[in-house]
Amino acid sequence: MRKRPALALLFISLLLSVAVVAQQAPRQPRIGLTLSGGGAKGLAHIGILQALDSAGLKIDYLTGTSMGSIVGSLYAMGYSGDAIERVARQMDWDNLFSNQPVLTDISFEEKREYNKYMIEIPFEYGKPKLASGVIAGEQLWLELARLCWPVNNVRDFSKFNIPFKCIATDVTTGQVVTLDSGDIVTAIRASMAIPSVFTAVKIGDKKLVDGGVVRNFPVITAKEMGADIVIGSNVSNGLRKADQLVTPLDIIYQLGFYKDADDFREAKKLTDIYIQHQLDDYSAASFGSVDSLLDIGRKKGEEMYPIFKRMADSLNALYPPERPFRKDRLPFTPDIELMDIKVNGLVHSDESFFRGRLGLVKGGCYTPADLKNAVLNVFGTRFFKMITYRLEPQGDCKSIMDIQVEENPLTYVKFGLQYNSFTNASAIVNISQRNFVVPNSRSFVSLAISENPRVQGEFFKYLGPKRNFGFGLGVYYEDNELTLYRDFKRQMEYHMKYLNGEAKLQYTLNSMMAMGVGTRYEFLNLTPRYESVEVLRGNGNQLNSYVFFGVNSLDRKIYPRRGMDLQFESGWVYHQQTGYRVYKDGEETMPADYGYKFNDYQRTLLHMKYHVPFNSKGTMQIQAGAGANFTHQQGPINAFVVGGLNAVMRNQLPIVGIREAEITTSSAATLQLSYQYEFMRNTYAIPRAGVVMYDFLGDISAKYKYMSGYGLTGGYSSFMGPIEASVMYCDQDGRLRMYVNIGFNF
Repeated sequence: MRKRPALALLFISLLLSVAVVAQQAPRQPRIGLTLSGGGAKGLAHIGILQALDSAGLKIDYLTGTSMGSIVGSLYAMGYSGDAIERVARQMDWDNLFSNQPVLTDISFEEKREYNKYMIEIPFEYGKPKLASGVIAGEQLWLELARLCWPVNNVRDFSKFNIPFKCIATDVTTGQVVTLDSGDIVTAIRASMAIPSVFTAVKIGDKKLVDGGVVRNFPVITAKEMGADIVIGSNVSNGLRKADQLVTPLDIIYQLGFYKDADDFREAKKLTDIYIQHQLDDYSAASFGSVDSLLDIGRKKGEEMYPIFKRMADSLNALYPPERPFRKDRLPFTPDIELMDIKVNGLVHSDESFFRGRLGLVKGGCYTPADLKNAVLNVFGTRFFKMITYRLEPQGDCKSIMDIQVEENPLTYVKFGLQYNSFTNASAIVNISQRNFVVPNSRSFVSLAISENPRVQGEFFKYLGPKRNFGFGLGVYYEDNELTLYRDFKRQMEYHMKYLNGEAKLQYTLNSMMAMGVGTRYEFLNLTPRYESVEVLRGNGNQLNSYVFFGVNSLDRKIYPRRGMDLQFESGWVYHQQTGYRVYKDGEETMPADYGYKFNDYQRTLLHMKYHVPFNSKGTMQIQAGAGANFTHQQGPINAFVVGGLNAVMRNQLPIVGIREAEITTSSAATLQLSYQYEFMRNTYAIPRAGVVMYDFLGDISAKYKYMSGYGLTGGYSSFMGPIEASVMYCDQDGRLRMYVNIGFNF
């Protein structure tokens, strides 16, 4: 009830203001709109834009800072409030404001090693270069470039549908910098470069950061543009109290924006319609609450609608408009023809490699999506920290693409920790090197320091005009304790050492799919851990030539919500050199006496996981696996081992219900269904059910040809990887088993 008298007084004062301005000047009063900064809270501005559209109130000038500059610039270009809301709901804000690229943007050959270590230390010229902690923001920049495409040829922001200015801060002097010309994407990015969070942006001879440091609510700028009446939407509550400083971003905002406090007091006095959003329960980093912030903004807009409507009706009565009001004012922008492509900033990288991966050519016509995908195709190689571009208009839908590149350091040393119930605890060290020996290459060596040590090394060289071919060399070694079972009861324990070296040729179809051929040299050694009635010991080596096909479209590394991870390999095992012996009651017996034959045979292996989102909390995972050694008669040698929840050893087919290698067979097919439910942020409950069919091709006798299992996993997504504890049950023996996994598998 109290709001109605207040609104009535506001209506009267606004009408008087309009009448006074109309009497003082022959022209129609100019209305300015100012949107404050505030990080995620700035999304509430969108509700005010929707109310302005619904009321038909035309804005003549628009100013914004930080998030207000993003929302404001889109409205100034011609996007309607509804269109901006759709954009905001569709954006993956967590990824846009992350210092790590999205997994789907990473090249196929990089996905396995990407983002799986706790600590990554870059080295330049042999010296460590500790990360500054700032976000370069490649994904954000590319998304802004896509949204700003309709004005890609406009360098004067006053030529937008609504004249626009945004605010940044000069790092050198601490002074206000008003951005009203140049590249709009760069201007927006500078306006929101929160100190010590985002990297500073260089424009001309100035290095710029977030304008909220000095002018978070740029009403003064709107007045300077010529606004007679200013509508100000403020999502910031000024300096916060001690108990409200929760996140690091909150503290950084507090430290950086002391100077703005004085500017704000003056700006508020100059505001004719002041809109204060009550967002005490949200912070600048609340990008996980996009829907709630948009709903709060919409409600505030509905509250302000009567005021906007009466103002619009009054102005239209005094100054009849020449054209009817339009919500959607976005100009049509055709595809552009690239007259030239310039690449700047390369130091260690080969320009031919960059252009090959880019895939753009002079004279080609491209859409904004084409340019974004081309840049991501280069960025996904992980050679580069930041890739931006500016389109220089040449008239008649023609432009020069000026690309600026910042490279990643060539060398990284990485560290991780891992534990699971099979391999026990491991400390993992990785050294990665770009351009090792030859340019356009990536090499790494990883070592798991453990009682079950592992070593992996890989060299990959990009080839071909478009650099979508690659030649790879690899080496892998694992040292495991392997228990063999019969009818799910322990029979014998072995010490198994496996070593391989391989060469392969790969063709990458896109960032998610690759295929190729390769040959692998394999060495296997089996040593019994204790003497028994019957034991197998010795070693052998062989060659394995194969074709492979892979798909990885997962949306994230830990607990993905959508996408597929499929690895298929089929080949021929040949040229076996064996030195295995069977001992029974201490006497040596030839393997042939037990039916072992080391003939050449065909081998096929498939791993597949497919994730289907059900809702915002739940994801169904379909996991399938298959392995077949055709005409294989070698007992446990080169056999597939079934069991466990994670693939941690050679020839493994994971399945819920049993531990690793509780089934050893030359042929098996698995199917497992899981439901991944996030009941708290980053905390999951995952029920599972799976079945296995096995021994349908081979020589290994077993009581059961079918196994079914069930399990329940509690998991947490942490900085070191998944932390999981599982309880499993197998129908065939009726026993419960526990399984623990911490960190990423080697």
